Amino acid sequence: PARVLISLNVIINNEYVCPAEFADLPSAGVASILKRLKYASGWKKKLKALIPRGFKYTVLSDLLEFLISRTPLLDGKDEPPRFIEFGGGGFIPIGNHLVGLMVTRAGLADGTTVIDIGSGIGRTAVALSKRFANIRYFGFDVVRFGVTWCQKHFAAAPSYRFQHANIFNSFYNPRGSETAETYQFPVPGRSADFVFATSVFTHMPRVEVAHYLRETARCLKRGGTAYFTCFIVDAESRRQIEAGVPLFRFRYSRDGSFIESLEEPDLAVAYDKADFEAMAAKAGLEVVAFYPGSWRGISYQDFQDAYVLRVTGEI
Repeated sequence: PARVLISLNVIINNEYVCPAEFADLPSAGVASILKRLKYASGWKKKLKALIPRGFKYTVLSDLLEFLISRTPLLDGKDEPPRFIEFGGGGFIPIGNHLVGLMVTRAGLADGTTVIDIGSGIGRTAVALSKRFANIRYFGFDVVRFGVTWCQKHFAAAPSYRFQHANIFNSFYNPRGSETAETYQFPVPGRSADFVFATSVFTHMPRVEVAHYLRETARCLKRGGTAYFTCFIVDAESRRQIEAGVPLFRFRYSRDGSFIESLEEPDLAVAYDKADFEAMAAKAGLEVVAFYPGSWRGISYQDFQDAYVLRVTGEI
């Protein structure tokens, strides 16, 4: 006959805990949904956050790719429809803000050749095209429909080129066939004046970031500059985390980095400051400047931390 559980004793650290104390805890599935909602601000973003990532970047991504490539429905004028954006924040204002920071912090200027690591759905590319007349731009991204939208939008601008990189990422490209730790940027060595990545290293494990730093050094001309945003754990951010101030706490460790979620390790990734700078130095890049971000719960110019790096004379 079937056995029926009629009593349950829970003991934690030699102390009896009443099972009723667990009665209001959500199930694993509900907890996962609540976690996604936690990182989304505003009701529209919360609705988008409810879409499972396994569906969003597979089935839905394929549908968007078809609609963008075969129809004018998602063309937009100066930006894609809001519901297909995946970079976070407002398309035009955030793009203009990021370009402005690269100009003032890192000296980005007209007439330069730039590489955009993680070009997304064109947020920074559009901002660059509005601000500068003579930028030579190459961008690549793991999300195919974003690349397709950019190729279509910039079809009449030959100085802007985009390429899909079918690199595996558990967050954005779960069906990717290549690995970021071996991927070679599809550009010649010493061909770029400026390389940047915004909100890319925040979704990558350490071994991949180290490789991307080496590839950046390979592609930059002598004296070239790189601008990278990231999450950095240093004395200040550690104090803020211990005080419970930031949204991100980075409680868990993974292969030399700190992660926000064990269930979704690529959701948000942070690096120890000394370790990140050591990786950059080993790749042949020296730190020019570091700018802390407001993710720490302190008012700064941008949400993420940022580094300005320059090629050393040793590579």
